Amino acid sequence: MPPKNFAIPSADKGPEPVSLKAQEKPVSISLKYWHSGAQCLSDWQHKELANLRKLIDKVQGLTPSQIKNDNGLYWKQHKGPPARGFSRPSALSKDIELCELRVSGKARVHGAIFENTFYLVWLDRVHEVFPDGK
Repeated sequence: MPPKNFAIPSADKGPEPVSLKAQEKPVSISLKYWHSGAQCLSDWQHKELANLRKLIDKVQGLTPSQIKNDNGLYWKQHKGPPARGFSRPSALSKDIELCELRVSGKARVHGAIFENTFYLVWLDRVHEVFPDGK
């Protein structure tokens, strides 16, 4: 049997580009950096929890760029620190910017989108973590 030929990639080619399919992977939700000291799910009413569930279902079907461009989610990048009583988890890199998504009415979730994961940091049923205009 003749020897098999194995192609060794040339060193000057550089890394292969990330496929478009990998870039468009839907987001998953992580509670890794959830700061439960600020607000708990038990603080939310039944209808608010149902709306939170709808948000989670919707977000998990979208890519990061789709989340940022979906007018119904009201995605907003945060500038500056959160309101008093809300502290950024120390384990979450300061290089990763925080954002918010609208659950319904005043209710928001705050966190960070990194790669294809939304890290939920705070629940905010009355929009007080990053109130508009402050």
